[in-house]
Amino acid sequence: MRHRLRKKLKDENQRLIDEGLSGAISGCETASLKENLDRIEDYSKLLSLSDSRWAHDWIPATLVAVLCLFGAYYLWHKKVPRTNVSLVVETRTVHGYLAKDWRIQSPFHSKVMHFENLSAIQDPNLGLSMDSRDGNAWFRLEGGNIELQSLHLEKGALLEIVGVGDQVSLSVGLKPLDGSVTVTGKGTVTGGTKPGEVSLKRNYDLKDPELVEFSVKDPRAVQSRLTIHSPGNWSLAPAPFRNVSFVYQEDQGGIASELSSGIQSGSLHFNDTSWPVMDLAENELFAIHQTQDARIEARNGRPSIHITLNGFVKDVTVGDSETGRKLAPSYLEYYFNKKTLSFFWGAILFLWGVLWGIRKTIFR
Repeated sequence: MRHRLRKKLKDENQRLIDEGLSGAISGCETASLKENLDRIEDYSKLLSLSDSRWAHDWIPATLVAVLCLFGAYYLWHKKVPRTNVSLVVETRTVHGYLAKDWRIQSPFHSKVMHFENLSAIQDPNLGLSMDSRDGNAWFRLEGGNIELQSLHLEKGALLEIVGVGDQVSLSVGLKPLDGSVTVTGKGTVTGGTKPGEVSLKRNYDLKDPELVEFSVKDPRAVQSRLTIHSPGNWSLAPAPFRNVSFVYQEDQGGIASELSSGIQSGSLHFNDTSWPVMDLAENELFAIHQTQDARIEARNGRPSIHITLNGFVKDVTVGDSETGRKLAPSYLEYYFNKKTLSFFWGAILFLWGVLWGIRKTIFR
């Protein structure tokens, strides 16, 4: 109501000003001109007295300014759902869950291999024909030329790779597995259906490759383990981990356990930002999440394991799950570094919105 009355008064005041200008130019009577000037002065005083501190559109102007500031705050604090990273690590251990079914692409070569916690082992020519309901069967090949020819793991399996000294071991849990080993030359095969129990020990001298097949059909709490001694050059690529962690529980004499890390050295770079390369210290607790879209390679690093990861992940955790830091760029950092044009126009729109809101709110 007040706004409409002020508008009518302003329109009437402007009409009188226009009439006064026209009258002055046309030479109208002085008394009439003075009367108009008096009325204009009175109207101006009324308009001044009824003037509001706020402009009539201050509410939408304030909302625009607040929304711009909230948008900037959100973009600064909200992390992008996926970020591109490059990781290089030397580690004693790495583990993660598989994002899909997986087979090794390159075989392992060695003079000695040891396999534990299996359900079935089959090679009648070597005397290996073992079935264990409890998944405790084991066998060891020592001597000759031994090759881990195939290993098939199902999606969701937990795979841990440990490199200690001159050997590497693959531990598999939660899902079934099957694989095969070929052996030639002279050596000894040992095996049993229970840990520490030897039910077979015999020598072999093979000119033609002999195939040993093994499997786990019903995984139990204890993980199956494949240990390759002095494996030479080996590579597991690509390794389809859903998450990659270098953290493990270290037993403290059976009384308690604490978190430890297999990392010996490494570096991490966020490719979507201008952040400096992050150096990883020895034994630093470190994990990367949702790595299924990244390319991961594990290979021999002598005496450790050399890990490379390149591609998109969700984020990176440094430290334990309670006190650790989750690292990932914000939307604002991402747009500033990777979407320069979008960032430029977004900044222009932000500044316009804030300045327009301030102007309409404070300066009428």
